[in-house]
Amino acid sequence: MSEDAARPEPDALRDPHRIAAARRLLAEVSGPAAYDRLSNLAARLLGVGHAKVTIFTDQDTVVGGFGLPPGVIGGPALLTGALSAITVRQRRPLAIDSAQDDERVADLPAVTSGQVRAYLGAPLVADSGHVVGVLAVYDTERQAWSDDAAELLDELGASVVAELELAAARTAIGTSLARLDVALEASSVGTWEVDLVRNSMDWDERCAAIFGYEGAVNLPMDRLFAEHVHPDDREAAQAAMQAAIEARAQYTVEVRVVRAGDGGIRWTVSRGRVLANPDGEPVRILGTVLDVTDAREESASRLAAIQRAAAIAEVAAQAANAASIAELADITLRGAAVLGAESGGVAVFDPEDGLLRVHLGHRLIASVQAETHEPVPAGGLVIDLDDTLPTQYTARTGERVLLGSAAAGAERYPAMARVTEILGIHALASLPLVVEGQVLGSFVATWTTDHHFSDEDVELLDGLTAQIALSVSRLQADTQRAAAVAAMADANRQVQLLADAGRVLSGTLDIDQQIEQLAELVVPTLSDWCWIMVTDEQGRLNGIASGHGDPARREELAAFIRRMVGVMTEDAGARIVASTGRPMVMPTIDPAHVERALPDADVRAALDRLGAASGAIVPLAARGQSLGALGLFSGPERSPLTAAEVDTAIEIGRRAGLSLQHARLFGQQRALADALQRSMLTEPPLMDGCEVVVRYVPAAEGAEIGGDWYDAFFDRSGLPVLAIGDVVGHDTRAAAAMGQVRGLLRGISFSSGGTPAEVLRRVDKAVEGLALDTMATALVARLERDDDGGGTILRWSNAGHPSAVLIDAAGEITVLEPKPADLLLGVSPEAAREDHIELLERGATVLLYTDGLVERRDRDIDAGTDALVEALRESAHLPLEQLCDRVLDRLVRPDAEDDVAVLALRLSR
Repeated sequence: MSEDAARPEPDALRDPHRIAAARRLLAEVSGPAAYDRLSNLAARLLGVGHAKVTIFTDQDTVVGGFGLPPGVIGGPALLTGALSAITVRQRRPLAIDSAQDDERVADLPAVTSGQVRAYLGAPLVADSGHVVGVLAVYDTERQAWSDDAAELLDELGASVVAELELAAARTAIGTSLARLDVALEASSVGTWEVDLVRNSMDWDERCAAIFGYEGAVNLPMDRLFAEHVHPDDREAAQAAMQAAIEARAQYTVEVRVVRAGDGGIRWTVSRGRVLANPDGEPVRILGTVLDVTDAREESASRLAAIQRAAAIAEVAAQAANAASIAELADITLRGAAVLGAESGGVAVFDPEDGLLRVHLGHRLIASVQAETHEPVPAGGLVIDLDDTLPTQYTARTGERVLLGSAAAGAERYPAMARVTEILGIHALASLPLVVEGQVLGSFVATWTTDHHFSDEDVELLDGLTAQIALSVSRLQADTQRAAAVAAMADANRQVQLLADAGRVLSGTLDIDQQIEQLAELVVPTLSDWCWIMVTDEQGRLNGIASGHGDPARREELAAFIRRMVGVMTEDAGARIVASTGRPMVMPTIDPAHVERALPDADVRAALDRLGAASGAIVPLAARGQSLGALGLFSGPERSPLTAAEVDTAIEIGRRAGLSLQHARLFGQQRALADALQRSMLTEPPLMDGCEVVVRYVPAAEGAEIGGDWYDAFFDRSGLPVLAIGDVVGHDTRAAAAMGQVRGLLRGISFSSGGTPAEVLRRVDKAVEGLALDTMATALVARLERDDDGGGTILRWSNAGHPSAVLIDAAGEITVLEPKPADLLLGVSPEAAREDHIELLERGATVLLYTDGLVERRDRDIDAGTDALVEALRESAHLPLEQLCDRVLDRLVRPDAEDDVAVLALRLSR
């Protein structure tokens, strides 16, 4: 084995360059808010309970998180530090589905304690290329991390890095502005601003000091000229300012000012630039002022140096407001014009692709376009990064290049001879744009004549270059921030769409309603129009929903889909996706494929009218089974779906597939449940001298079997027995118990021939003896002959059930509740039970019912009983069948959460 092979790889955690990069970003973390938000987003998107952002210098530090106990932020990552260290070392995402089963981490305290069972970490890679930390999510339950989950966390990690780099960039800009302020302070340059609307002027502290004031000052313009401009200079100063205002131009004026307080006279040079609003109306003048009293008494060279400093200050003020790099070339050349420079440009490295793009001044743009007869790209000319010309040489090496003549340029850079011939450039200065040691590009100023570069010239050019470098850095930071914000906004839109889809799909179990709402949701967010097709039980595709961004065209789209389903071949995307379960993405739709898929020319013409330049079809899949397809299509005016939008569409299809499967299962289970429930509720026997009507209404939601029941039969002596009850619970166990209790009651009543109270007492003992472990309400009634009066006696006993209601032949309503009901069945077998009797006249009606008729979430049982009495009073004259139906219509909502059983008896008249 060679020596190199035997040497172990260095530990990435100890890499001093990596540590330095991490410290640079950690030092700029101002608070956890941004990182808490991104951690929260990561945890919610991945469905876990915890997330954190950790920076690794020579130790790990948590800078933000979600689901963390107090005191964690700002300290070490005690639970996940060791796992995140692995992520830093391997420089790629670390996915651990079950930490207990992973020998690398199984012995870690956080794993053995059960606090971390699943972990997913994404490395945070800084612009320098070093891994500076980790965005990690973890949970106390094992997870099955998918590639999509790792990719999503990696993308969120990029947003974390963007926040870190942005904080560092803000500091850099703040430092640069502070340096500018120091430079202005050192040069004693004051700045001022005239508000032409309010006719007032604002001075900064340096400007105010020149006029004899302490601190910044706001002064009306009439006072400025009346009190502080020398009378001999007043007219000329006002004329110069007014001319600049009318021309929307800049101006320079030298005036004597009268200082406040001591009345001293100072010579000043003021430079101003008029700014207009979008309508072209002048609204402000920005300018600088310099006390040149001492300079006037010195040599002319000293005056020139001061003018140069003022030029730098002007460039700094204008560059600070530049909105694009293209503006900087002409802004900086205004300062270089002090040296006689006539044009130039700014070359900057693009942060995204690393290419060097040069932005030319207006004069050079005109010369290039005259030579090439082609427009210069607004985003700058891409130039090769070589040494053929000074611009790219300076950008590549960071070295200043000064060429005083065409001969000197051609000698050092032979390609300059051709530049001189085409553009007439003789002298050139190329200076590096450097911010905190990083070369951002180069600034170039050109002369059409030879030029000798003095020390003062170089100093001015260096000052201009420093200002342009700061502005380039600011603009790049703004661009990166805007890109990060746009990416976050796009991610938020996708997340919101998924959340809305989840809300739609979980809001109802009605398949048609789900699909229709989903079609309306994805249009126009993802496409101009869409269709949704679902397979039936025989595997045939049916178009059940569609959506169009233009409501006026929805009928046209629906008609097209009906015709398309009837003619599409096996080459149709809907059939391919529905059969394979794989998405089909079409950045451009091939007419040849459309012809194979839709052989009917009229259908193809309908498709052309709808407009389908691009599209995507994703499966509606659930647990490996494809249930249909979602088609998204857009016209030529809209760009094809992005990769992120396709991923969102696939996820919507997956969720829709699961919801569709659940809805189908619900329908099957509900039908089975209803059939089973009704099989236990037999039709009542025919009873002489009376009519018996029964009704059962299942709950509107859930596939579980209810516990409500009724029964009507004859005991062994031939007396009619009526029974109704409700087993506690709403599940299959309650249904089983209902069947047992109903069977016990029927059998005991028939075999014993006892009164209702005796029957309930024996049923209660049987429930205990047979260990049925259930509770139930029940009301048992028996019709007996009144030997004395020849009428009918209703004898009943109530075990915690809602009271029966009596309607006499005249329509008067009575709730049969002489005293509180006895205990429920299954509570205390020894509890006393009592019979009650009521004499029934001919034509009387008795109504037995379960609590679902009178009780619901928004109404207690007393209010429900009052509503029942009112409904019966209005319906007492109706035939018994109609009476029962009318009561159910009045009191049972379509969305009732409880099932309802009703048993009604009416004596013949």
